[in-house]
Amino acid sequence: MSNTPPTSKLSLDGLLDALPDGWAVGHRQTARLVVGPTGAFVLVPSGGDLTSAAEQAHGLALRTRDAMARHLSWVPFVDAAVVTSKNEHAEVAAILVPLDLLGELLIQGPPVIDRPAITVMKRLLVSGCLDGWVTGTTSVDVKLDLCDPPLQPSATTPR
Repeated sequence: MSNTPPTSKLSLDGLLDALPDGWAVGHRQTARLVVGPTGAFVLVPSGGDLTSAAEQAHGLALRTRDAMARHLSWVPFVDAAVVTSKNEHAEVAAILVPLDLLGELLIQGPPVIDRPAITVMKRLLVSGCLDGWVTGTTSVDVKLDLCDPPLQPSATTPR
C-alpha cells in the first residue's frame, strides 16, 4: 500500500525534487536519470505510446551505463522505467511504474550503491560526462500521458 498522495497531486519532477539528500538527479529532454542507494534509474514518461517510451528508456539506460563505464571501475545496472499516470500492462522493454508508486520504486529496497559511488556519479553528471545528461530537473515538468491534466512547473533543482 502506498503512502504517497494520489497521482493527480503528484508530478514527476516534484517527486524527484523531494528525494532525500544525496540522490543524483539529471534530465535529458523528457527523460530523467536518478541515482541513489537503491540503484540507478532512467525514467521516461509514457506520453501515450508505451512501446516508444520503453524503447527510449532501454536505449538511454544502455548508453548511460556505457558512459559510466568509461569513468568508473564498477558500474551499477541502470534500470529502465516508463512512468505512467495509471496502471498499465504491456509487453515492453522497460519497467512500467505508475507515478504514485515511483517513490516506492526509487527509495524502498536494499542499498546497492554506496554514498562514495553516488558522489562520483553525481560529479560525472555535473561535469557533463554522462552522454548528454544535465544535472537537476527542468523548469517545466513533463506530461505523462496525453489524457493527463497539465502539470504545474517546478523549480530547477540541482542535486
